[in-house]
Amino acid sequence: MSNPDTDQKYKGYWHQDFLVALVFLTRFPLRLKMEFSMAAVGSASRCFPLIGVIVGGLSGAVFLGLAETGLSPLVLSFLAIAVQVLVTGALHEDAIGDVADGFGGGHDKVRKLEIMRDSRVGTYAVVALILTIGLKVSALASLEVPSTAFLALVASGAASRAFISLAMYLMPPARQDGLGASAGKPPLTAALMALALGLLVPIILFEPFFGSAALLAGMGAALVTGFIAIRQIGGQTGDVLGTIQQVSEIAFLLTLSAMIA
Repeated sequence: MSNPDTDQKYKGYWHQDFLVALVFLTRFPLRLKMEFSMAAVGSASRCFPLIGVIVGGLSGAVFLGLAETGLSPLVLSFLAIAVQVLVTGALHEDAIGDVADGFGGGHDKVRKLEIMRDSRVGTYAVVALILTIGLKVSALASLEVPSTAFLALVASGAASRAFISLAMYLMPPARQDGLGASAGKPPLTAALMALALGLLVPIILFEPFFGSAALLAGMGAALVTGFIAIRQIGGQTGDVLGTIQQVSEIAFLLTLSAMIA
């Protein structure tokens, strides 16, 4: 990820970590005048919740901005999730599809990892994506109040991406190459900073009771997903990390939906 026109080197400053995280987790057309390697992603993971705020804010703004047009909450929810997919390039949706195909179709670790790298889409992936998008849309639509949906998207975006950093720290790479291995284990301070931001945003945006309940659900879903990944392939890959984000975001939104709707 080096740029021949760079005028600075990566030194792990906050603003550099933010830009690395933004380039890594979104598809914004940014050209960084900075030389960095994939190893920088570990340190930059402390800024992952901030990227979640941006992604959630943009998708939530669509829900909020179009609410006065008379569109139903269901349609608004689909549009909001569509914006998420566009902004991230379907990065995490692609991950959960690959994991579903690999874990569902492979008979051993080697075969599971092979399937996860295969660009072809199988039945498990299709079903996983239908359920993933359907659950998120349904949860958002049930909130009905546009401002609540906006805040839910921001909060879930921050919390679910904080769990990526935590998983990178706690889980060993499942293979010696690939994104999970090349990004490396983030420093403990980076993982803790990401977790602090991921916890703080929902508690600020919602009452402590609602925010904490949604956080517990999201963290529980992340832990279960991580445990399954360790049992299935022995650790994390980029696809596993993306799946943790999606599953924890769904659990977060469903919990809010059950408590607030």
